[in-house]
Amino acid sequence: MQALKNIRNPGLMFVLPAVLIIALIMIFPLIYTIVLSFNKSDIYSDSWTFVGVSQYVELFKNPDFLLSLYVTFLWTIGSVVFQFLFGFAAAVVINQDFIKWKTLIRILLMVPWVIPSIISVNVWKWLYHADFGIINHILKSLGIITTSINWVSDEHTALFSAILVNVWKMYPLVMIMIEAALQSVPKELKDASNVDGATGWRQFRAVTIPHISSTCMSVILLLTIWTLNAFTFVFVLTEGGPAHQTEILSLFIYKAGFQNYNFGIAAAASTVLFIITAVLSFVYMKLLMKGEDG
Repeated sequence: MQALKNIRNPGLMFVLPAVLIIALIMIFPLIYTIVLSFNKSDIYSDSWTFVGVSQYVELFKNPDFLLSLYVTFLWTIGSVVFQFLFGFAAAVVINQDFIKWKTLIRILLMVPWVIPSIISVNVWKWLYHADFGIINHILKSLGIITTSINWVSDEHTALFSAILVNVWKMYPLVMIMIEAALQSVPKELKDASNVDGATGWRQFRAVTIPHISSTCMSVILLLTIWTLNAFTFVFVLTEGGPAHQTEILSLFIYKAGFQNYNFGIAAAASTVLFIITAVLSFVYMKLLMKGEDG
């Protein structure tokens, strides 16, 4: 205790264990991965061979990697857009004064979010089943289709099917965050707009949207970062098939490292994904600080 009193800033001693743990489980693996990306390494040799940026050159010449970037772009845009739209619409509806049993409705709508991902994706896998799935059964009953669709095996529907599962899983989070922002809109601003003759959509556009815009932007950026790094949904549902049509970047990294045992290429691809995520995180932090200053 006497030693702590002699330290100029003893608070540092209390946060040091947490800093060391973070360095051990996050910073060290990150540095290790970046260093590995400049070295040739595989399961057949214990030694590393420095190859510079050649693995990055090889990576960007690999058609499967370029396809994974394209698929990741479609996966991220499709997921985030519809997650936000459905979540935003649900939040606006629940926030209306005429809606009853709001607590019960929130609980029911939050069910997809609280169910573990591995369980929910396996349930959807059965729903998509070509022979026994209820989705094909319903569509046939309504006369929309005449033959069963292989939702997760057809290259035209596999990515859409994965995006749908991701939207269903994540939109409740958007709903809760947007609803909280809607409830924070000052009643005085709404009353003032009513006096000025702005009601309904005009009030929502002029008062509500500007007030919740920073929350909306933060939600979109967080969804983008999470979706970029998603793995479970696609891996369990399609495993990247058919013909790499749903192989997002995280799945490409997994296959390169744990199926092909090309750790250098996997590390290089991981570094590319880290750079993309870091840029988005930087944008998120700038917007967050801007919002706090405003």
